[in-house]
Amino acid sequence: DHAGPRFTAVLGGVMVLAGSALMALGDRESLPQMATGYFLLGVAGPFVQMPTFQFTELYGAQGKGTAMSQLVTCFELSTGVFELMNVAYFYGSKEICNLRVMFLAFGACGLFVAITSVLFWPDRPHRAPRVGGAGGAPPPAAPLAHLGLRQQLGSGAFWMAASFMCVHIFRQGFVLATLGPQMETFFPGRTAKMLSDSFSVVLPLGFIPMAILTATGGAGAILRRPMFAFFFVTVLSMLYGGLLLVPNVYAYLVLFVVFPLARQLVFSTFFSYCASVFGFGAFGRISGVASTLAGTIQLSMSPFITAVEEGGRAPFPPTMSLSARWRAADVFLGSVPLFLLVAPAYYMSKRCAEGDNEDEFEDCEKYSDAEEPLLGAAGDGDPSDADPEAGRVVHVPRSASHLSINRMARNSSVVSSVGSARDKWEIYASVGSGATGASPASFANAGSWMAARDRRGVDAGSGSRRRGGNAGFRSDSEEE
Repeated sequence: DHAGPRFTAVLGGVMVLAGSALMALGDRESLPQMATGYFLLGVAGPFVQMPTFQFTELYGAQGKGTAMSQLVTCFELSTGVFELMNVAYFYGSKEICNLRVMFLAFGACGLFVAITSVLFWPDRPHRAPRVGGAGGAPPPAAPLAHLGLRQQLGSGAFWMAASFMCVHIFRQGFVLATLGPQMETFFPGRTAKMLSDSFSVVLPLGFIPMAILTATGGAGAILRRPMFAFFFVTVLSMLYGGLLLVPNVYAYLVLFVVFPLARQLVFSTFFSYCASVFGFGAFGRISGVASTLAGTIQLSMSPFITAVEEGGRAPFPPTMSLSARWRAADVFLGSVPLFLLVAPAYYMSKRCAEGDNEDEFEDCEKYSDAEEPLLGAAGDGDPSDADPEAGRVVHVPRSASHLSINRMARNSSVVSSVGSARDKWEIYASVGSGATGASPASFANAGSWMAARDRRGVDAGSGSRRRGGNAGFRSDSEEE
């Protein structure tokens, strides 16, 4: 949030490089060296992953849900790298596929991330252009982006998203930790081993169902409707929870497919919702607080699993068998997500009652009146946090508030071939339609080519081409 995407990603790339170097060249008998290398590799991931979510804004309302799901699919696919390293280590040539060579190759990935981040990534977090009517400061596209961090963390929107994250992360961790012991309890030894081996193969390939859903446009359609996404993902999560109660081989094979799909949709829904509602000014802190809450609650998982396995203490009486204890635990955790359905179902029903069937973030990133109570509590008590446009609904078409990356590609002769990647990000984050009320002088720090563009006859404040100019592109709003 403070250092920006470039510095954050460079730091992550350097940590991947340093961790891989320690794993490849360090003393394998030294616990501090190996632990440090392992720690650096583990911590580096979010430093690289989190800033990438900001780039989804470049694809507009229609495309950012799909882009978000693609990034989460890549996150899931990344676990396959170590599965390939594992296979290569045991079955490949020891001269080529040894740990030293493989971790040096992985370190090269960190170096690649660091170099490309320095060259192409923006210096500051994405800030959506402000668009509004005359007579007041325009509101941001994300409904709660104008609030301070404390008000954002106190909003109903945050606690709904955080509860969603905490419940699903706990249940996913429980399944990953106990699926093996449960299969050993419910199935004969040979069948349990077959299922365990199948799960170990299917889990790294769990990106495939999500990739198919993304490629067909299903993921984008789901994420464009946040309340429906919360509802759909929770129901899907309850489905794999219910399959745990069916001691049937085919039911468990279906579970193996549904589980990774639900897992990836949880992250896609959470990150997409937070970006759309809170913006990216505090995206790292919002995500960090929610993740910390989820991690803190997960600390109770180990004692809970121990109580199930050992029995004889609350809430399991001494006479209860192991299979009965597993079933009781599965029923309990399978029913917990029910409360997550209440808010999405309520707001969806309100929208239907009002006859509003439009996508919630497709035409404007403004919540309907039915959803305002969920968001409105955030600014109570602090006049400085009040929406300057309170009392007047201002629709903010995404097409009128930014130059999308799709438009940049379409006008490659002017935009894509002139100026650095940083310039393009600055233009995207700063230049909207005429409603921004910005003057050409205000874009002096956006890159030298902006001034040249203005001299060629393009009004930087309005984004429209003057009739006498020879610039080669128009704004989104003009083309609409």
